Amino acid sequence: MCGICAVMMENRNKDFPIGCLLYKMMESQQIRAQDSTGVAIFNNNGSNKEFYRIDYFRKNNGKYNQVTEKVPPERLDKTLYELTLDPNIVIASCAKEMNLLKDIGLVRDLDAKYKIRSIQGTHGIGHLRIATSSRVTPDNAHPFSTIVMPDIAVVHNGEITNYSKLRSSLELQGYRLFTRCDSEVIAVFIADQLLRHGDLEKANYEFIKKADGPFTYIVSTPDSLALVRDKFGARKGIFGYNPGNRNYPSFWAMATDLSALDSVGATFYVETPQPGKPKIFYNKIMMESIHT
Repeated sequence: MCGICAVMMENRNKDFPIGCLLYKMMESQQIRAQDSTGVAIFNNNGSNKEFYRIDYFRKNNGKYNQVTEKVPPERLDKTLYELTLDPNIVIASCAKEMNLLKDIGLVRDLDAKYKIRSIQGTHGIGHLRIATSSRVTPDNAHPFSTIVMPDIAVVHNGEITNYSKLRSSLELQGYRLFTRCDSEVIAVFIADQLLRHGDLEKANYEFIKKADGPFTYIVSTPDSLALVRDKFGARKGIFGYNPGNRNYPSFWAMATDLSALDSVGATFYVETPQPGKPKIFYNKIMMESIHT
């Protein structure tokens, strides 16, 4: 089974070492999966708000090279369209506030390549993959994002058994999916719902209603995280709280296993979301309401 994790700082007015926290949580769950790893980290201070960041994989003779382009808003649609025409390109993400990095191998390999432990942010998600249906390639690694809207990412553990039906429905609406991995459907589906009504909780309830199979996933946007389990609770998912101290701020953490929460000291107020009921983390006001 795959391993998933996430962190959100209570004080979101500045950036903190989210990458280091995610690394610890992923390392503690590494026994679950060793095929590929990835993170998506959101930040306030480090992102260049004047440009969109497009990350994509260029395939060449069986090798995958991750490429990053910075594009001004007026060229975004044209650039994305041109990239989608190239059969050797798989777009991984489009973002202003998100840094998405993924590759095959272990979390220590990802850190050696991208120095993820040094990345600052306000919140982020991580994933450890064991391949089931799709191949072990960098583009099939998590997190998954979408060009439907910028700055959205998903990590997923489980299986969407009616994946083909959901994918066909999204493609009939004109959406482009770049892989054959069922997890990508979650990202595109949620983005479509957010474009319709802008309500993350409603978007996740809609996915739970339409998706079949055992799953837990975490979806992240620039100002929120959602931990979601299928309607029968067939896959694990927990969250906990670290109240912080004089040297370190407080934060919430989400993961597959308790060992991941323990690795970052987020073992206060540990809880499992009810099956079929998304747990949304927005900001400090929302986080305080969780205690009630």
